Amino acid sequence: MKQVLDGLCVTDARFLPIIAAYVNKLRIVETVNEMCHSEGCDVSPGHMVAAMIIDTLSGRRPLYRLETSFENLDIELLLGIPIGAEKLNDDAAARTLDRLFRANTGRIYGAVAVTGVSLFNINTRHVSEDTTSRIMYGAYDLYEEPKDDHPFEITHGFSKQNRPDLKQLVHSMLCVDQGIPIYMKCESGNASDMKVNENILKWVVDSMRKFGETDMLYVGDSALVSKENLDLMEDSKTGCRFVTRLPGKYTECKQAITRAVDADAWVDLGRFSNEPDSPKRPRARYRVFETVVTLYGRRLRVLVVHSDAHDRRKTHGLEKRIKDDEQKMSKIQVGEQRIKYACRPDAEAALARLPEQTFHRLTGEIEEKVHYGKGRPKAAVPRPVTRTTYHLKLRVEPKAEVIERAEKETGCFVLLSNVSDDGPNAMSAGELLAAYKDQHYIERNFGFLKDPAIVNSLFLKTPGRIEALGLILVLSLLVWRLMERTMRKSLKETGGTVKGWEKRQTTRPTTLMMTDVFLSVMVLRTMAGRFLAKPLTSTQEAYLRILQVSPTVFTNPDAGFIDERPLPSTSAPSG
Repeated sequence: MKQVLDGLCVTDARFLPIIAAYVNKLRIVETVNEMCHSEGCDVSPGHMVAAMIIDTLSGRRPLYRLETSFENLDIELLLGIPIGAEKLNDDAAARTLDRLFRANTGRIYGAVAVTGVSLFNINTRHVSEDTTSRIMYGAYDLYEEPKDDHPFEITHGFSKQNRPDLKQLVHSMLCVDQGIPIYMKCESGNASDMKVNENILKWVVDSMRKFGETDMLYVGDSALVSKENLDLMEDSKTGCRFVTRLPGKYTECKQAITRAVDADAWVDLGRFSNEPDSPKRPRARYRVFETVVTLYGRRLRVLVVHSDAHDRRKTHGLEKRIKDDEQKMSKIQVGEQRIKYACRPDAEAALARLPEQTFHRLTGEIEEKVHYGKGRPKAAVPRPVTRTTYHLKLRVEPKAEVIERAEKETGCFVLLSNVSDDGPNAMSAGELLAAYKDQHYIERNFGFLKDPAIVNSLFLKTPGRIEALGLILVLSLLVWRLMERTMRKSLKETGGTVKGWEKRQTTRPTTLMMTDVFLSVMVLRTMAGRFLAKPLTSTQEAYLRILQVSPTVFTNPDAGFIDERPLPSTSAPSG
């Protein structure tokens, strides 16, 4: 909201100056301007990128409405330049995307990521990789002319969003330290996860040296397991330590789980979450059994991990299989009980050869049924017996030992690694599992990139502009995750809490919680300067402290982090 009354301008800054402070801290404007040509621009590419990041994280309007989004904002406060909103039009945004693509989006993001890792002391020891698909609307018949240098092909492929009717592209991402993205690339829609991993492994070791990391642990999902990828990770130039999930399609996976269940020699690792249990979602406990397997001629370390809450889809799948098994057995029971046997030996033979299912069996006994002649019997004369038949009376009984074993095996997954359990670079089973579990941060990041509140459906005309928009989105994600990490790290260091959802105290605030705290911050702008319409609340001040951002970001375009500038008063002057 923006109002101008008799020279007094009133705007609702909300949380946007905090985002601007992190954009400035990362030197995104300067980095983009150093790498992109800006001749003939009313607004520099760097400032346009900053505007698009702020717009992305503000609640997200379509890119072509960037000008409308900034009409109601204090542009000088957020971007540091006194321009009108009409300068931030869709043509300027399109030209910026073209410049970003020509300058190489990977180089731009790499430079910003290196700055972020250094300034925020990011731990790059563990590198997590994953991919996701992004559905696209439109024909995208752009690839018939060979002269066009497209970075990737928008085409049909395996759709992780269950839309095989639509074309797509694939995002690959590398993250470190609680989901901080250090790399993202758009791949062709039909690119396989194994091939994406193979391409990344060829350069990732050299690339990580830019971040000062010489002994990283590469964490990937099951698509990492292939002969080519294992060869690369053992190569003298591209080799690295790794941990991944061994797919169930491998015989070695089934053998390892069988070995673990048979040995029943688990090591209890306890819980990995510090959050308290809830009635609907108890925190999982983990146990581990270590062994080795030989895969593609290589002897590798294996961790069979049992979780009491592992993969609820598989648990539900087992329950369904057991129920279906029981229903099949019940049908057989009904059919067998209808059969009449003329003699006991036949009935005994039938009882002995009753079929079994995987989880249930039939048990029972033989019942004898006497049949009498027709008519009313005479007094004191026994009824004449015409024949005797034999029937099976059966019960469906579960195979308790088989079900128990299946439950144990279903609760298991297998991790594969080349990391030793002794020596200078050793990692314990608990450390490897913790590193692998950080993989869920990438899933959260993909959820962010697909959230309709963050980015609407992609309708850009060229793959180059789509790749450039991908840079904007991952820069926005970087800012979002750095704010969350900074808040949690601050609280961990001080042992404090802040108000979260439903006024509950939390040690793990999210950036979304922060945006809710700053839903309305009215800023007055006069000839004398900017002032807050009313002082910040204690909750808002608490969030600024853990964000390490000065309260003056709401009134001073040059303000930033607490350790960079003093904290003058931010309340409006009296009178």
